[in-house]
Amino acid sequence: MKKILYIYLLATISVFAQESQIKKADKYFSKASFEKSAQLYTTLISEGNSDSKILKKGADSYYFISDFKKASDLYKKIISKEKDSIEDHYIFRYAQSLKAIGKIEESNKWMKIYEKDIPEVIYKANLDKLESIKKQGNKFEIKNEAINTSKSDFGPSLYKNQLVYSSPKKNRGLFSKKYKWNDQAYLDLFVATINENSLDSLSNPFSKELNSKLHEANVTFTSDGKKIYFTRNNSNNGKREKDENKITQLSIYSADLIDGVWKNITSLPINGNDFSTMHPSLNKENNRLYFSSDRPGSLGSFDIFYVSIDSNGNFGKPINLGEEINTKNREQFPFISDEDKLFFSSDGHPGFGLLDVFMTKVTNETYSKPLNLGLPINTNSDDFSLIYDETTKSGFFASNRADGKGDDDIYSFSQTVPLDDFKYYVHGTVLDDATDYIITGASVFLFDEKGNKINETTITTNGEFLFVLKPGTYKLSAYYPDYIPAEKTFTILDNGIAETEQIIKIKKIPKTFLEELIAEQGDPRVITDNGVLMFDLPEILFDFDKSNIRIDAQVHLDKLIDKLNRYPLINIEIGSHTDERGTIEYNNKLSQERATSTMNYLVDKGIDSTRIIAKGFGETKPKVDCTDHKCSDDEHQINRRSEFVIIVKPE
Repeated sequence: MKKILYIYLLATISVFAQESQIKKADKYFSKASFEKSAQLYTTLISEGNSDSKILKKGADSYYFISDFKKASDLYKKIISKEKDSIEDHYIFRYAQSLKAIGKIEESNKWMKIYEKDIPEVIYKANLDKLESIKKQGNKFEIKNEAINTSKSDFGPSLYKNQLVYSSPKKNRGLFSKKYKWNDQAYLDLFVATINENSLDSLSNPFSKELNSKLHEANVTFTSDGKKIYFTRNNSNNGKREKDENKITQLSIYSADLIDGVWKNITSLPINGNDFSTMHPSLNKENNRLYFSSDRPGSLGSFDIFYVSIDSNGNFGKPINLGEEINTKNREQFPFISDEDKLFFSSDGHPGFGLLDVFMTKVTNETYSKPLNLGLPINTNSDDFSLIYDETTKSGFFASNRADGKGDDDIYSFSQTVPLDDFKYYVHGTVLDDATDYIITGASVFLFDEKGNKINETTITTNGEFLFVLKPGTYKLSAYYPDYIPAEKTFTILDNGIAETEQIIKIKKIPKTFLEELIAEQGDPRVITDNGVLMFDLPEILFDFDKSNIRIDAQVHLDKLIDKLNRYPLINIEIGSHTDERGTIEYNNKLSQERATSTMNYLVDKGIDSTRIIAKGFGETKPKVDCTDHKCSDDEHQINRRSEFVIIVKPE
């Protein structure tokens, strides 16, 4: 009995001990002390605790401190355990962890599952684009700078001939606090001198007024260097302020340089206690401040915003840069160049690793599709906080890549090839659907996916149209008189393949056989004479007192035969006429003989006799009236004629 009781007591003690350890680990996790929470969750898991909540928090702890090998091992267990019920963000972090440790193909497999709402053709295009960027080779020469330590060095910013950056405090007292996230010292601002695009190995604290017991990082300056914007933990008179979860968020502060001292340290009105506002970058006009934030209204975990600053220093309403730039994941570390090139880091756009650096061109309120800067700026690790000098085509950025000196290192770079995005265009032509002939003069209209017309052109003698486009879905519409307009929808994929060809075929508007007959240009044409439809043949003339078909008439009658063969739904009435010379009886007889002679010629050439009425009108319908004068021989010749009236057969 005592033995049983002893075993029970041991089990109870073990349960209480584990529950206590779970509470302790959860407390560290809730306060973002991920270095400590990772250790405790690992102990719990090694003791046999396979609860999903423990596995997830353990994996996230390692993910947040960039230990991606341990993170990927735990995410794999979670996905295997929960399978179809796993939340999307764990799949994303698993894919990112795999990419960070070099398992690219496996990462792509899981990223495809995460991006299940993206059509496969577009997902494949994203991978093809990355391969195209790889094939372009290195666009920069980079150098790991001597100022780097074994800790986290990042957030470079140019200030006169110096570089201001962030690094953990170097002179820490025995009781100095550590940043619980990674168990390192809090960040201060440091400064190093730049000599010929290279940094001195020595650096010093930037400002004792700005550096505090909390984090200071990521700065930007006005053009005259007299005002600074920088990131700091939310605080009031040096005391941190926490949100309802007891987390101290980040905010942007400003300060003024007065007599060589930074004064008037002020929290910007765009800040808040319940979200972070950080990574400021000021444009050269000093009237627009870009920053990243997870404030309400963000599309992802962090988005890039800007806020306008008027001449009196008043701030407008923060504006989200929108879906062209921001994704459902992270966009951070914006930097705006003098020529309005916006550089930023993202793990939401297709990239080579965790955070990749991208560039977009700002034109008014629009942004070009982000360009991945490629190798060697971007790797399978975090690459971020890039700044760029437009004049020297050089700059600095930070990365936690494997060959660095510490957690994050600052690298200098010089650009070796232009930073041009892929150029995409659609070209093609407009063809007659029946003949495949190019229709010169056809109009081609280009519409975006919302139906807005964005361009138009006309097919000229070169036979082609061409539009330069950015990736997206478009519609082409072709128009030409007497043809049915044709439309064609197509998608330009962001895959590095510039050329897309589109052939548009248009059909003639269907006509009745009579409309087609009238529209034909070849002889004999169809005309209307006093409301009567007839073939306009050159006069089928007869010699005086003759009814035989002359050689010159046969040429024209042969053309009529061709049309009668091609339009079987018409009959004709041949009306033969004489001049006024001779008796009425004789002329009636002669005109009938002439009409019959013309009919016989057509019948002999294969035209069915039932389609022809041969009628002689004698001298009753002259073209030249001779009652008021004596007709000349030429006028008599005009009256000796045959006419061909069109009779439409009932269908």
